[in-house]
Amino acid sequence: MRLSPSYILLLLSAAPGYAGAPRETVAVLSMESGVYMEAFSAFQAAYGGEVAHYDLSRQKPELEKETRLVVAFGGRAANYPYPAGLNVIDCLAPGVFTGTAASGAKNVKISLIPDFPITFAKLKQIQPGLKRLWIFWVVPETNPYAQTVRAEGVREGIQVTTVRLENQDALPAALRRTMGAADAIWLAPDPQIITPQTLRLLKEFSWENGIPFYGSTKSMTREGAVASLGVSFAEMGKAAAKAALSLEKGEPATGAVFPGKVEITLNASAAAKLGIVFPGSILDEAGYLFP
Repeated sequence: MRLSPSYILLLLSAAPGYAGAPRETVAVLSMESGVYMEAFSAFQAAYGGEVAHYDLSRQKPELEKETRLVVAFGGRAANYPYPAGLNVIDCLAPGVFTGTAASGAKNVKISLIPDFPITFAKLKQIQPGLKRLWIFWVVPETNPYAQTVRAEGVREGIQVTTVRLENQDALPAALRRTMGAADAIWLAPDPQIITPQTLRLLKEFSWENGIPFYGSTKSMTREGAVASLGVSFAEMGKAAAKAALSLEKGEPATGAVFPGKVEITLNASAAAKLGIVFPGSILDEAGYLFP
């Protein structure tokens, strides 16, 4: 059976992602490559169809009047000045904290770390004697999490001290205050504090003073953290798709979504230096074990 061109066009126009169809949900990527594309690809697969997207490094988003939801991948995309009234989901945007806008639009942030109960439970598996944990960050947008982190620490039997630094230059003095007051240090996924210099400082301080340093990304583990507990880019994309489908249905939205699946990376040299022996359960879960 031979289909006429007009009938083929009709079929295409009804298909998800067709350029001529109204696009109520679109994606904006800070750059159409690397981790942004990895997360976006996982988002599309979990969403269940092709989603129109823009590469912000090449063009400004041309949002149609039918657009109701933007899924932003990366800090630049998350901080773009979208029209008032649009729902926005921020993914791969460390240091960006969102909430309900005055217009009534909904903003959802996909966290770069697993939910805190999962994080603390895994840390205690790695370091059973962990009772006092200090957490450092710089960007003020992280402040709303501080109270939640401390409360979850209490539930896990961990006294959590949260410290917001003025800038990365304040880190050395803050580290000195942990002497005798901390069993471990954890660094939030904060772009203003995660630099080669601060990671080198943390490694030297940790190894010289016997205070384990934990991170939230694979790169932190590679640079000397005992372990990092984070979320893969694919898992963040899947979480963004779930949030998008929920918003499209008009369901209530929370300010932050914590993907449940944790990505664990370990550093054998750091563990040996600090007298930590990884349990078999953690080794089985780990995606990477750096020598």
